[in-house]
Amino acid sequence: MSKILSFLMSAVMIFSYLLGFGSIKTDGGYTVVRTDKLNSVLSLYAAQGICYDGENFYCSGAITAVNFTGLSKFDKEMNCLRVRTNAVPKEFTEKYGSNHIGGIDCANGYIYAPVEGKVDGKYLYNFILLYDCKTLKYTGIYYDMSSEYLTDGIPWCAIDRENGYLYTSQFHNVGEILQYDLETMTFLRAIPLEEKLDRIQGGSVYNGVLYLSYDAENSTREQIIAVDPNTGSVRVEFTRYCPNYDNEAEDVCVYPMEDGSLFHVVDYDKLINANVSHYKPAEG
Repeated sequence: MSKILSFLMSAVMIFSYLLGFGSIKTDGGYTVVRTDKLNSVLSLYAAQGICYDGENFYCSGAITAVNFTGLSKFDKEMNCLRVRTNAVPKEFTEKYGSNHIGGIDCANGYIYAPVEGKVDGKYLYNFILLYDCKTLKYTGIYYDMSSEYLTDGIPWCAIDRENGYLYTSQFHNVGEILQYDLETMTFLRAIPLEEKLDRIQGGSVYNGVLYLSYDAENSTREQIIAVDPNTGSVRVEFTRYCPNYDNEAEDVCVYPMEDGSLFHVVDYDKLINANVSHYKPAEG
């Protein structure tokens, strides 16, 4: 029986890889360098968030229906180095219903993971948990982010390492970006946006600009949005046309790589698997 089960799992992994994400088209001055297709098993650990620390990519995953949360670590070519199952400790899952890790970021050897969960249909408790980048283990350090500003969960966080800030927002009806002191996680201010956004899945700071991943529901048209934290101005950096309507745009990481790629975006094809696509500025 074990041999049959192993064969079936292998077949599913191969099938998901072959029939996964198709080609992506873009406009706005960026082209696709490559898309890394993750098999159905790795996707459990990588379909929600992504960040890069200059050496490794880190990803997060969650299946809320079965209270599964995971973290994963990859080299720059997206070869998996380590995974962590049940990443959210029981003290959070049992007491607060925390069963979802969203768009992550990293700094100073830690992964900052926004953790949320519904209690009686409402997002009452929002946290950021810190994990060790080397081991993916929970460090025991957490911050309670629950506030009047986060009534719709805490789907992402992004770190401005140069200036020592952490940014986040709720998922729907985003009229402001929340800014915190990275060292103390003290709330600093709510930055009003010049226009409201919706369905924000992830974020990343690069050269002082906050880039957000927007997921268009029931559409193949996804966008990377640029926000100026100083003024609240909003513009579209570029648009991605994904091949499947079942695609859900997830987190974005902005980091310049040797192959010219700058934006690294996680997409979750709910029927098959997760994919990480890498984009570079178009030449000319």
